[in-house]
Amino acid sequence: MTSISPEVEEKSKPDLWIQEGKDFKKTYVSFFAIGFFVSLVYGLQQFYPNLIGPISNVIPTIFASGAFLASFLCARKYGFKLRERNFDRIWFCFSLGTAFWIFAEFTWAIYYFSGVDVPYPGIPDVFYIAAYFPMSLAILMYFRAFGSGLTANRRIAAIGIISMSVSLVLAIVLPIEFSQTLPSTTVITDLTYPVADLLLLSLAIFGLAIFAGGTMGRWWTVLAGAIILDIVADELFLYQVATGTYYNGNIDDLIYVWAYLLFALSFYLHHEEL
Repeated sequence: MTSISPEVEEKSKPDLWIQEGKDFKKTYVSFFAIGFFVSLVYGLQQFYPNLIGPISNVIPTIFASGAFLASFLCARKYGFKLRERNFDRIWFCFSLGTAFWIFAEFTWAIYYFSGVDVPYPGIPDVFYIAAYFPMSLAILMYFRAFGSGLTANRRIAAIGIISMSVSLVLAIVLPIEFSQTLPSTTVITDLTYPVADLLLLSLAIFGLAIFAGGTMGRWWTVLAGAIILDIVADELFLYQVATGTYYNGNIDDLIYVWAYLLFALSFYLHHEEL
């Protein structure tokens, strides 16, 4: 197994980066072709209404597995000396977080195929929420490693974007979620998701402010896009649960699939840079 030292992150060669960038066009086309095809499957569901439920409970697990595989390949390249090397810990955390997504989607599918209504909150939510910890920790460790590269202007821009995001959640999402009397476990879960989402988003935005335009900007931009989609899907899901409009195979499920696809793409791009 080949290990990559942290110095690889800091000593990328611009010429090599440009040459590799040409090869990434095929990667983008391939990944987005997959996303387009899956979007068609969801978009044409009126022609097979009895199948979209089963389909929508299989596809997310597959795509979450793809995100895990891509992150694990990066972890293998760095190595697993978790006590000694920071980047080994980072990619172990990314792998752990994506593994939690697999468990979450798989347990959700078990409920569905067993003919049991998926409880909210339930076992899938335990895994969904658990994924925030290693994912946030991984991004935080990246920020700590490269935080000195954050300029004052970018810091101000990042804080502005984060502030707008928090305002949107507080003004639009939370009032709808708490517009009715709910059990204490549901209230706690409804609060946990937005708080964890906003924390992860904040870390991603600060990371993007550091890496945008640099040698790591390519995969980090895709990663930030994946996180944004995942957060949008979370908040939309909470809204649909609160209003009783959620069903298997709706647009929210497709957004989750796209988020997993972008996570896989971002990790794959980074793997190819190493």
